[in-house]
Amino acid sequence: MKLTQRFYAALLFKGISIQIQRQQLFRALRLLFIFSLVAAAAWFLWQRQTRVFSRVGYLNGTLLNIYARIPGTLILYPLQPGQLLSKGQEIGRIENERNPQLETDRQNLETRLAVAQRQRQVLLQKRRSRQQLIAELSHYQQEQTRLEVRFAQEALQRALAELREAQEALTLARLEAERYSQLVRQGAVSQQRADEAVYNARQAEQVVKNKQAELRRYQTNLEAFRKGLQLDSARTFSFPQIRLIDLQIEVVNIEGQIAEVEATIAELKKEITNIKQQLALQRLARIQSPIRGVVWSVIHKSGTLGIPISAGDPVAKVLDCNDVWATALVAERENARLRVGQPAIVRLLDGSDRRISGWVRAIRGGPGKVVVGETVAVPPPDLVRNELAVDVTLNQLPPELSAQRFCGVGQSVEVVFDARS
Repeated sequence: MKLTQRFYAALLFKGISIQIQRQQLFRALRLLFIFSLVAAAAWFLWQRQTRVFSRVGYLNGTLLNIYARIPGTLILYPLQPGQLLSKGQEIGRIENERNPQLETDRQNLETRLAVAQRQRQVLLQKRRSRQQLIAELSHYQQEQTRLEVRFAQEALQRALAELREAQEALTLARLEAERYSQLVRQGAVSQQRADEAVYNARQAEQVVKNKQAELRRYQTNLEAFRKGLQLDSARTFSFPQIRLIDLQIEVVNIEGQIAEVEATIAELKKEITNIKQQLALQRLARIQSPIRGVVWSVIHKSGTLGIPISAGDPVAKVLDCNDVWATALVAERENARLRVGQPAIVRLLDGSDRRISGWVRAIRGGPGKVVVGETVAVPPPDLVRNELAVDVTLNQLPPELSAQRFCGVGQSVEVVFDARS
């Protein structure tokens, strides 16, 4: 009986001890839970004070549209969205065998060129014939000058001979006048006869002076003839001289016309070359990728037979993976804590929890659509009132965001901005 009482007493004591331990454990757990809540709240408040979180975000990229440069038949090579293209890679061609307007312009220009070339040949032949006549007339003129010089030389020789005769007559007349003057003093002859002798000497002296003047005139004429001049009367040209002057003036005019025609020919050749280059470009235009990028979409699938297309029609869109950024929508009240160049962390929401570092490159705000000034893969959303759109440049794109995944463009992200600095 006593053993039974002792056993029950021990069980009761043990139960009370277990209950006390449980109470202490629950109390410790409640304290730990409260401490955890306080720590979480403190951490949350610290995060809110030192970080700015986006409400929503997505990855975006630049799209380049490839347009048809000429009208014709589009033959596009097989392309698939997500296909990686190298810069300059040919993705198709446009063929256009006929271009009536350019062909008509080319034919008209070639006709004008042929006419101008024939006109140049006529002018060149005309110039050659005039130059031959000039050479002949120049020979005639030289012969005429030679004859005139010879005539003047002969006249000069005659004048020189006459001068010498007059000088001899003057010497004789002076001797005779002196002799008669002596005879008059001797009384052998009359004074009248002496006066006649003196008069004859004076006349002979005057004749000498006249012959000397005539000699100088002939000398001047000879010099003038040698220079092609005429001094005896009003200047008159001979027929060869007149014709030579006319031909020289005509040759100058012909050379001016030849220069104009050659300038026209050069201009026509240049235009024809340009037309031929345009025809070559219009007949075949190769479509190439302007950048190293990813096929975003194919607007026209042509097949092997091709489809008609007009100049300026879009053919395909290429995504530039070298220009991928994140756009985050942030409450406008955080504007004071944001700035261009601020560090940011972009977290992918695809389950990988991958984080990409970056920096703020643009901040824009306002309700409604925003014109971003470039063709983007994901158009900007309608911004609600009191909300900002912040673009973040990514320092490095993760390898898993490959071309087959369009470099991650369009994926949802969360952007966290470091507001401590």
